[in-house]
Amino acid sequence: MTKFYFTIILLLICPFTMSCWIIYPGGCNPGCIRIYQWPSGFAGLHIPKFTVQIVNEAWNNKGVYDVQISCPAFASTTLINPAVFRRIDLANCLLYNGRIINPGEVITFEYSNILPYPFIVLDLKCM
Repeated sequence: MTKFYFTIILLLICPFTMSCWIIYPGGCNPGCIRIYQWPSGFAGLHIPKFTVQIVNEAWNNKGVYDVQISCPAFASTTLINPAVFRRIDLANCLLYNGRIINPGEVITFEYSNILPYPFIVLDLKCM
C-alpha cells in the first residue's frame, strides 16, 4: 500500500519525466518518446514553418527502433529528409528510417504548413 501512495505522489510531482518509468517499468512505451514543436519562421509565400524535436527519454533501455508516429493528412510545403521522417502508409509515418534511437538522442526536422500538426507516437520497439 505504501508503494502505491509513493507512486501517486511521484506522478503528481513530476508527471512527465517519471511516468514512463513508473507505469511501464520496462521503459518500452510510447510515452517515453517526447515530441516538442514550435514555430520557427516562415517558408515561401509566408507559410509558417515549425521545428519538431523528438527525444528518446527511455533511459533504462539500450535504445528504441521502428518508432511510428500518427500522421494522417500531414503535409508540408518544404521537403523533409525521408531518412528522418517519412510516410509509410496513409495514417503512419516512420521516424529515423526505423533505425535505433539511443537514450537521450534528439531527432529534429522542420516542416511548413498553415497550422502545427499534432504528432502522436503510436508504436515502437525496444532493444
